[in-house]
Parts: sequence; structure tokens; C-alpha cells
Amino acid sequence: MIKLITTALLLATISAFSQSRYELSDKGKEKFYLSDSISNLAKAGKITDKPIVVVDGIPHRFQDLEKEKLVLSKMEISKIIAMDKQKGISIYGTYGEAGVLIVTTNRSSFQKRVPEVKEMNEN
Repeated sequence: MIKLITTALLLATISAFSQSRYELSDKGKEKFYLSDSISNLAKAGKITDKPIVVVDGIPHRFQDLEKEKLVLSKMEISKIIAMDKQKGISIYGTYGEAGVLIVTTNRSSFQKRVPEVKEMNEN
């Protein structure tokens, strides 16, 4: 019985910890809008609970969100779509197996983050 309770608590802790990576910059329950959406899509079998989140074309892997949080508010989100698993794998490789969530915002184009491009030095 103790093993069962310990296992249940461990799973709940891991699940809560992993979902905190998808918290928004809002306060209150709006903070959990994206993580709740991910949980619902995971329960429906469309993605796992650790998908790549692509915000306005910029991918954020689950592993990367431990170090940097999404700078995103619920009010900025206009659409959330779960990408087909095979399409996600073809675009993002093995990371796409966990699922890909496409988030489109209503930010104007000058507010959208542009991916950083690094130049390679030729030697």
C-alpha cells in the first residue's frame, strides 16, 4: 500500500513539474492555460505531455523550457493546434515523436521574436 501511495505521489510530482515548463506569464488560473491545453490534448492521445511548442514559427523543446520560459500571455494566443505525429517527426525528427503543438499569437509582426542566426567564420 505504501509503495502504491509513493508511486502515485511521485507521478503527480513529475507531472506537475513538467507542466510548469508550459506556464504562461499571466497570474491566477490563466497561467495554466497552455499546460491545461497540453494535458487535454495528451489525454485525447493527440500529443504527449512533453511536446515541442512552436510559437509563431519558433520551436521550443521540452528540454529547453527548463532553462527559459515562454514569454507569452493567454491574451496573446489566438490559436492552438496539435500537429499530426508523422508530420511532426518529419519536421523535428525524434523530438517530434512527443508531439508538436502549434501556437499562433495575435502579436503584430514587429513584436514577434525572430530566431537568432549565427554566422560561421570561414577559415
